[in-house]
Amino acid sequence: MGEVFERGKKVALAKLKRFWWVLVVLVLLISGTGVYAAWLIKSGLPGNADFYLKRSKYESIVAKAKSVSLAPGAQTQTRLDGLVVDIGRGPSGSYTITITTVDWHHAGMYGYVFSDVQLTPHPNVNYPNFQSVANPGDMPFVDKSIVGQDGRWWAVYNNLL
Repeated sequence: MGEVFERGKKVALAKLKRFWWVLVVLVLLISGTGVYAAWLIKSGLPGNADFYLKRSKYESIVAKAKSVSLAPGAQTQTRLDGLVVDIGRGPSGSYTITITTVDWHHAGMYGYVFSDVQLTPHPNVNYPNFQSVANPGDMPFVDKSIVGQDGRWWAVYNNLL
């Protein structure tokens, strides 16, 4: 009888150890995912979460950029609210504005493009495997359209510096 009890005790202990390892792995996975999500939001990398959390800031930058006196067909670069902003005005008077949210120099630049008119991605002239949208500045590659913005806001990047 003692032998059966000892064997049952070993099996129960093995199950308990397995349970704790599974619990530790789950806690690490969940906390790692939370840290990664917080980093994505805090880093300023463009995307739907960053855009909607800081939407009022980006829309304020667009309003300030449109108040800059610029002739149709001209482009300029300025700093607004601590971010580099490239402003382009089309021949019809419509604005296209590139906001640089992250500049890691040789590791890449990331940001948003706003346009008064809907932008359509197309293959880049120099890198046909990459999609682009027409925008002022040094970020020719498009990552994705911001959800719910009808093609007027796009996440853009240039990591080929």
